[in-house]
Amino acid sequence: MGKIDNPIMRKILFNRMAKGFSGKRRDLERLVEYADKYLDADDGLSYLMNSIGTSLKENTTFHDIFLRVGKELSRSYKKRILNNLIFNHFYKGAALRNRIRSNPQDTWMPNFVTISPSMRCNLRCQGCYSGLYLKDGELSESELDSILTQLKENGSYFVVISGGEPWILKDMLLRLFKKHNDMFFLTYTNGTLLDKGTCKKLAKLGNVACAISVEGWEAETDARRGCGVWEKIHTAMANLREEGVLFGISVTVTRNNLDVVTDEKLMEHFLGLGAIFGWFFVFMPVGKDPLLELVPTAEQRVMAGKRVKALRAKYPLFLADFWNDGELVGGCLAGGRQYLHILNSGNVEACVFAHFGVDNIRDKPLIEIFNSPFFKEIRQSFPYNENANLRRPCMIIDNPQILRNAVHKHVAKEAHQGSEDVINDPKVMEFIDNYSERVKELTEEQWVKDINTPDFRWNKDTARFKKLYEFKEGASEIPATVKNDKTEETVGV
Repeated sequence: MGKIDNPIMRKILFNRMAKGFSGKRRDLERLVEYADKYLDADDGLSYLMNSIGTSLKENTTFHDIFLRVGKELSRSYKKRILNNLIFNHFYKGAALRNRIRSNPQDTWMPNFVTISPSMRCNLRCQGCYSGLYLKDGELSESELDSILTQLKENGSYFVVISGGEPWILKDMLLRLFKKHNDMFFLTYTNGTLLDKGTCKKLAKLGNVACAISVEGWEAETDARRGCGVWEKIHTAMANLREEGVLFGISVTVTRNNLDVVTDEKLMEHFLGLGAIFGWFFVFMPVGKDPLLELVPTAEQRVMAGKRVKALRAKYPLFLADFWNDGELVGGCLAGGRQYLHILNSGNVEACVFAHFGVDNIRDKPLIEIFNSPFFKEIRQSFPYNENANLRRPCMIIDNPQILRNAVHKHVAKEAHQGSEDVINDPKVMEFIDNYSERVKELTEEQWVKDINTPDFRWNKDTARFKKLYEFKEGASEIPATVKNDKTEETVGV
């Protein structure tokens, strides 16, 4: 880690870098310069800093997000973003994760985990992906403390807290966030419990972001989440912004709300309220008797991706569409490639939408669970399809044979009654098979053209492409996908 191993040098460097979050353009330019000069970063951090630098040069909206961070967030948050995310997770932690991944014993460490310490919630939203989990039983404070400690020991300093509604466990979580003040946390929340007192405590901690669920405008949000929720989340956002707490929105795209949730005026509304980021999720056909009529059509999904991309280019909001942006993040994150899901029962799942697991945190260390045959099976199946099409990345709805095969082969246990419908129910399976085939029809031809174009992103950045496959056997070579007719060289995705 070069020069910043020295504590004095590190303090000087980070004091200088901290000035980059002043909200002033020239200070942000200096931050990029210092990072480039002093941080021997892993590819993820390097890519981020290069992206900010490119945006500054080309005057796109991406760097404006970080100017907003400088203006909107409290001093504690700016400090924790630098120390906990940039240094601990993307720099120091990445070096440790990479050492673990190069272990000859064939071990693998994901970048982060999602933890649902409780499945209790104060709302009853239609079609909730976690609504069928048993509500009794929660992870204890000592169990959560152990999970966080094990993660840090293995190089992961970033954790997502979901549920249920995580802030039902407010006092316990605040104690843990304070104890593990070298980590950074993202909480998915309905926002109704974020009162002024809680937001003041978050501002002091500086290491917790809040993703607040919205369904569109007031009519759509209250229709799914309950009367008065729209007003409550606005109160929460006002409290968060007043204290300089990092927050954004979490949007579920359904067949009925596509036009609303991708409308420019809605983005302008939440931008005006102080949101820094926005996550878009496709409504998934999971759980007992899933509401198939709410799943966006394949055409709607592709359209959503185009609209989110346009919004990202226009507004200083960090927006991500976790299905259509598979190309940007290098494909499906599940199965431990990038993350796993730890339930309130202690069971560990491949994904928050794939409700199957083999191991429990009460029986084995995390690193052993991460490298179970079940999760290795999923990782070894990546990129799931013959042309490595990252525009259809999901193992549940885009490449359903991956999840079905892994669950049946390893006799993975369903997490709740009905979770097996997604892989066993004939009606649901037929729906998913038809859907996945249509997504392939809509994306495959253009994908093949793109991966045979020398200027395509993954063709210009083969080193990063190789890292997508580093957990696979024989990963020293880029997997053969499609041959470029002009160069006769294997090109990557």
